[in-house]
Order: sequence, then C-alpha cells, then structure tokens
Amino acid sequence: MIEVVNRTPEPDGSFPTCHLRVPPHVRAAREGVAWTFGLDEADYRPERET
Repeated sequence: MIEVVNRTPEPDGSFPTCHLRVPPHVRAAREGVAWTFGLDEADYRPERET
C-alpha cells in the first residue's frame, strides 16, 4: 500500500490521508505511485510533487 494526501481540501479545510492498494510485486513507494497512473517507475517523471 501507499499513503497519499488528497490535495483537494475538504469542506472543513483538512487534507485527508488515503491508503491505496498496489499489486504485491510493487516494492517501492515511487513504483506504487507510478502504478496508480498506469506507468512503469522509469516512465513516472512528474514535473512537480507536493
């Protein structure tokens, strides 16, 4: 699993943390995030991360 923060504020102004499931073969957080976008880790190159 990977832990991510929803950057869209809730009505109370909070930013909730979510846990996303990834396949069992995923071993690194970056690889897991890439997988959620349908990309290989090598192809995951965001312009900005916050």
